[in-house]
Amino acid sequence: MIAATQPQRGRIRIGMTVPGAIGISLVVLIVGLTILAPSISPFSPSDQDLYNLYAAPNLNSAHILGTDAIGQDLLSRILYGGRMPLLIAGSACLLSAIVGVGLGVLAGARGGWIDQFLGRLADIQLAMPSIILALVLLAFAGVNLINLVIVITLATWPSQFRLTRAHAMSLRRQNFIEAAEMGGGSTGQIILRHYLPNVMPLAIVTTTLNLSTSLLLEASLSYLGLGVQPPTPDWGQMVAAGQSQLGAAWWLSVAPGVMLMLLILGIQLSGDWLAGRLSVRGMIRFQGWKKS
Repeated sequence: MIAATQPQRGRIRIGMTVPGAIGISLVVLIVGLTILAPSISPFSPSDQDLYNLYAAPNLNSAHILGTDAIGQDLLSRILYGGRMPLLIAGSACLLSAIVGVGLGVLAGARGGWIDQFLGRLADIQLAMPSIILALVLLAFAGVNLINLVIVITLATWPSQFRLTRAHAMSLRRQNFIEAAEMGGGSTGQIILRHYLPNVMPLAIVTTTLNLSTSLLLEASLSYLGLGVQPPTPDWGQMVAAGQSQLGAAWWLSVAPGVMLMLLILGIQLSGDWLAGRLSVRGMIRFQGWKKS
């Protein structure tokens, strides 16, 4: 007789590590600041102070982090500048999870030509650098919010797919899956009742880590002029705008760059902690996601 006992699904171990606490705090703080930007920003991101061009950071000044070439308050632009990256990267990350996890479970559960076709498609895409793929697609499709989300989704879904597929293939050999198949369950029922609940812990962690990849790709595109367009503030765009003045006005590029770096660091630390809590750390071994 085949034992039909399912494995424990994403057992959460209570406990908070110092890196995990730091990561979550950074994410909550930065995301909170960007959301509350209209309420806490000292100026509008488009306001200009023509008497203070290239003002240096000064805690005793109205412009704490200084101003740019046309007198716009840098602190206000940084607070507002995180809103579009988070919206674009978050939307792309969610779509990437839906596509990657859905196709990964289907390929791992069914096998055969579906698995081979989707696997080859993911391999081909992974062989091409994400930024190159994004540049090519945007050159043909044009730059707008929807296209940015679609391009980042297309660039990031293979990582979700590969990890989910590998986990689903390991589940296919489990006794409880064989018992469900022998019991006459359809493929759709087995996927919904058995595969998806067991791959969700891994999917949650990979989606969290994928957010940092999406943010970095969005910032890279904005830096190259193919992301969020002026006058809407964006961290990548701000780094690019200030690069020519690094010697005289270093704060123009450093300040938004530090915010982006801290947010990505926070997401990575949070993802690592989450992987440990959900007992899936050993599965994260793809595209630089190998954790100690």
